[in-house]
Amino acid sequence: MPDSLPLLHSLIDPQTPPAEGRHDFKQTMAALNLHSVFDIIRLSRTEFIEQVAQHCDDDAGQAYDNACGYAAQLEFLHREQASFSADEPRHKRSPDSETDAGPTYAALFKENWSAFCEASSIAALDSPAAYLRALHLFAEQVEKSGKGTRKRNTLAIRRPTLKSMVIDNSSVSRQLPMLTIVNETLNEHLQTHLNQNSDVYKSKSVNEVLAITRYPFDLPFDLAHQQCLLGLTDNKPRLGELNYRLSLSLPLGQLSSNAYGKVHHEAYEAQRLLSELSPEQQTLLTEPFWTASKSAFDAHYGSGETELNKLAHFLQQTGLTSTQADELLARGKYLPYLSNNTPSAPINTDLTHFYGVCYVNGTGSNSSTRLDLKANENGQIVLMNSTVERFDRLQRMIRLQRWIKLPYAQLDNLMLSARLCEENPGVTFAINDNTLRVLGVYRYLNRRYGLQAEEFSALLYQLPVHAVGNIDSLFDRVFNQGQLNEHPLQLDNSPLNPDATDIATQTVLYQICAALGLSNTAESLGFVVERTQQINGYLKKDLTTLSAFYRQTRIANLFGLTVMECAYLADMLGAANTSEQWVKPGLRISGSNAPADFLDVLMQMDWAVNWLKSNGSSVQQLRYQLLLSNAPQNSLISEQLKKLGELRDDIKARLIPQAEIEALNLPVANARTKARAKLNPGPKVPLAPHSWSNLIALGLIRGQPQLEPQASLSDLKRGLSLVISDHVEFDTDTKIDQQLKDKVLQDLEPLLLPAYQRLQPVAEHITQLFKDSSHVSDTRLLLKLRFKFATRQLISALGRPHSHGLKHLLLLLPDADSSLQLPLTREALQLFLQKPHWLDSHNDHHSMLKLTLSTLYFFQQFNHCITTYAVTQDVLLKYFEVSNPEPATGDTTLLAADCNKLLGAILNWDPKEIEGFVNRLPAKRVRSMQELEWLMRGHDTATITGLSSKLLLTATHLNAHIPHPDWQLVGKAVIAAQKP
Repeated sequence: MPDSLPLLHSLIDPQTPPAEGRHDFKQTMAALNLHSVFDIIRLSRTEFIEQVAQHCDDDAGQAYDNACGYAAQLEFLHREQASFSADEPRHKRSPDSETDAGPTYAALFKENWSAFCEASSIAALDSPAAYLRALHLFAEQVEKSGKGTRKRNTLAIRRPTLKSMVIDNSSVSRQLPMLTIVNETLNEHLQTHLNQNSDVYKSKSVNEVLAITRYPFDLPFDLAHQQCLLGLTDNKPRLGELNYRLSLSLPLGQLSSNAYGKVHHEAYEAQRLLSELSPEQQTLLTEPFWTASKSAFDAHYGSGETELNKLAHFLQQTGLTSTQADELLARGKYLPYLSNNTPSAPINTDLTHFYGVCYVNGTGSNSSTRLDLKANENGQIVLMNSTVERFDRLQRMIRLQRWIKLPYAQLDNLMLSARLCEENPGVTFAINDNTLRVLGVYRYLNRRYGLQAEEFSALLYQLPVHAVGNIDSLFDRVFNQGQLNEHPLQLDNSPLNPDATDIATQTVLYQICAALGLSNTAESLGFVVERTQQINGYLKKDLTTLSAFYRQTRIANLFGLTVMECAYLADMLGAANTSEQWVKPGLRISGSNAPADFLDVLMQMDWAVNWLKSNGSSVQQLRYQLLLSNAPQNSLISEQLKKLGELRDDIKARLIPQAEIEALNLPVANARTKARAKLNPGPKVPLAPHSWSNLIALGLIRGQPQLEPQASLSDLKRGLSLVISDHVEFDTDTKIDQQLKDKVLQDLEPLLLPAYQRLQPVAEHITQLFKDSSHVSDTRLLLKLRFKFATRQLISALGRPHSHGLKHLLLLLPDADSSLQLPLTREALQLFLQKPHWLDSHNDHHSMLKLTLSTLYFFQQFNHCITTYAVTQDVLLKYFEVSNPEPATGDTTLLAADCNKLLGAILNWDPKEIEGFVNRLPAKRVRSMQELEWLMRGHDTATITGLSSKLLLTATHLNAHIPHPDWQLVGKAVIAAQKP
């Protein structure tokens, strides 16, 4: 078939056949519905190239230029033919007539149409191209008309690329942002400089050099880091926040390690990222200070030390104004003053001289040694008491203030509070890892909750009692703002007795309540006072006590909680009594990640509060559901706890009498200290000499968990041996320890069968309580499991001072799903009881599920997955069955691929994206609700940010030590994911 569009298809001569999966130029034109050269030139050159590149590898730019040429020729031919079209109809109507048709413009005026063109044509005298050329000529004329003697900054210098730019249809019609022109111009000048100094910069690009250069003070500038900051705004999680969003572990109280915020690196790296400082900025702030023998004035100031002592030169090199210099040095109107309500005796008076300038001065003992300004003999203003190290401190402080955008005094006090909050602050006041973490957490809380820098300083250490300018100190703004009586609250260091009834004490308590928004009750002020006295050991009208009061109430207000709720929630999240941080905060040794400190607890609280809000719950409801509240439970739970208590008492009455134990003269047993750390450790039995009866009962259950009527002595000995081995240590010498254990086991052997028979009657009571024949789903395996866990838990509760351990047995009872108001069905609960590793991969296959925050959270996430992704629980449970084959042997690659496909159908997500996430998991596949919950968080984050799973994990891998290409990859991806 002949080519119907020979002109269109002749625009380009392909040299090679198209690659596999690609089209040739003819097929591409058909696919784009372009049937003539005029269809092509209706598009801009850029649009045409982009559309052709999707289908074809030929030179689309050449094709577009050829199309423009052909279109111009066709336009010319059309105009030429149109000039004679007026005569043709006359000859057609009367070919034999000799009569003239009358005068016409075309007949009277023979125009040379070849000299004319359309106004939109590039050749027109009034076209945009002509305007640009005329404008350029006019600019050159203006430059030549000047009569000054100074060197001219001509257009050729400012825009050297203009003379080489080609004027065509594309350059005339293409819209180019001014910022692009500026960047291209600057980049060309910078590249010229790099080429001229190739021995210094080697083969580094312009962006790489800008990221490490430190002068002028606008540098270092890291383009990739800036792209990450600008691309992750609005409702998108930022750098550092991504690490917490995708944390492999959540603060659910079951892990003693500080794992929340960890994906690739430890959590402190995420907090450093929250500061929004680039890698080079962090390095500049934390590197060792300059010394007289090793300084870098030229690289940081662009000047030598001697000239910098002159204030005018110092301001010129740093870009400061004289007012900003006064603020930097805390002088003039920025000179700090101490609150009138703070007698000087209990306050460090030296701090008044250095308040706001502690960092730039370093160490100093009195005001005569601090940095200041003075006039020399020539009348010039110069820096006084400057040193090499202080110049280094000054340039760091100036840069940091511009990056963080805080007043110098507030920034200095924040850094000082971070240092004083450390367990072992160094002698030298330097910016370290803890300082960057403090800046990061502050900036996060400031964005999210509006927390101010002075408030955060008070949370870290103490309420500021110094003020600058016309603003009162934070202490006065909190406790003496709008005084409700004529006597302000003063820090006189006198004892504070909350139980005193005299007017003076009651007035102070009233002032504290009014300032902090508390009520003078046991649940409000009483709770704050009790915890402060318990942890600090005293109560006084001093800064330490009142700062502790303020800290507890401000943190609670920050998260929208009462002081009691805030403390209770913190204790639920941590493995230890983490709410102590609210009274006496501390920061661990800089550069380490354990134990969790004040900053970690704040981030954990942020997660918990957001979870409770999204779940429509509260701290009171959570404590009630976990049976931690003192509020009375419903009648069914109360009855069940009563029956469990009776069972425990029955078992206690059937233990071997203490007299028989003492007659054996057993060696003293000490608690074993080298126990393996477990997520859900088994029951621990106190191992004092008088508790051997408890230990024997636990061993009997270990050997015969079902309390069968007949038991073999060998099984009972084996069980007791395992218990002794796990929980008892007689001697640090392994050999002696084993000999003593064998001797104890031999001495106890005659008591085992009689002791077992004494426990036999309990079996029937346990069976009656934990079996419900009305539920046909109660399989024999589940009943055996309930019995085994119940006996162990009941016996372990014997040696405990309280009966809280019994609440975990409520999960094993029939109708636990309804009585405990659990967010899942009875069938799902029974499966998780039998297979606890389906709920949490940290659980052992044979461990017992307990009524903890972790268990309740994953139950809720199981229900959340069903409702969010519109799947049935049978589908989810079937997936867990597939992903947990028994036994799992051989290569699991195919299994992981199958699991990813199943999850793709469940989550409506690309299996390749799922694979990118799950490769971070230990088994390379999702095996439990705990891991599925992490994947769901990843799915949500990917949807919000528009980034792929691999790029999200790369973003969480970033820190100050990661190579620059990784930062570039994430930066470009973040910008590309921006929606117009």
